[in-house]
Amino acid sequence: MSSQHNALVVFGSGPGIGRNVAALFAERGFSKVILLSRDATRLKEDANFVRSARAGVSVTPVTIDLADTENVRKALKSIDTELGETPLEAVLFNAARVGQSQILEFPAESVEVDLRISVVSLYIVAQWALPKLASFASSNPSSTPSFLVTSGGLYKNPYPSFFSLASCKAAQYNLTNSLHKEFEPKGVHCALIVVQGIVADESKVTNARNIAEEAWKLRGDPRGEGRLDVVMTDPDYVRRMKDREEASKS
Repeated sequence: MSSQHNALVVFGSGPGIGRNVAALFAERGFSKVILLSRDATRLKEDANFVRSARAGVSVTPVTIDLADTENVRKALKSIDTELGETPLEAVLFNAARVGQSQILEFPAESVEVDLRISVVSLYIVAQWALPKLASFASSNPSSTPSFLVTSGGLYKNPYPSFFSLASCKAAQYNLTNSLHKEFEPKGVHCALIVVQGIVADESKVTNARNIAEEAWKLRGDPRGEGRLDVVMTDPDYVRRMKDREEASKS
């Protein structure tokens, strides 16, 4: 497939959602992909994975520490250099610390770090990306530039042992909702992919390829009719939630 789209930037690359979304977008015509993660070794693997999706796609790995706001701003300058004359057409923000955080036992300082990774950095990235995407939308009326954020069911159904992640997901959802209301009328689609289930090859619904397909569909929503979110729920997730509810009642 020849290049039909411009640049995609993925914050939070990895072997699950990040690189699979990048590979699918490359396969379907994005000419340039920039992958960001803290893990430089894994970034090289992710870049090769995306390159294998389509011959000729430009893939650039950039290291970033989303817990460090100054490092985030430095990385954004590197992205500007890598973009060159290629317009930014899509962003995927897929960053979070996924791990337990038992309520009242988890250090407050660690909550602050989680919020910097998932919320403060999301806001900084939005400040950088949205003007570029709005400019592209203005000069390309048939395009559907997009700013996509991955989320999960914890944003509205938290658990005490994962309260920090749940708090971050709730804040991300709220922020993205505000961005959606502000920029949908300007031709930029801001939306969330809500993944309710484990991201694994064996998952019936929430495997990485399925999530990438939904990201592609969400990106292509018609202007002015873009959905705020798409919710993907795996059957195993539903069973686990029922088991937890029953256990809490006993």
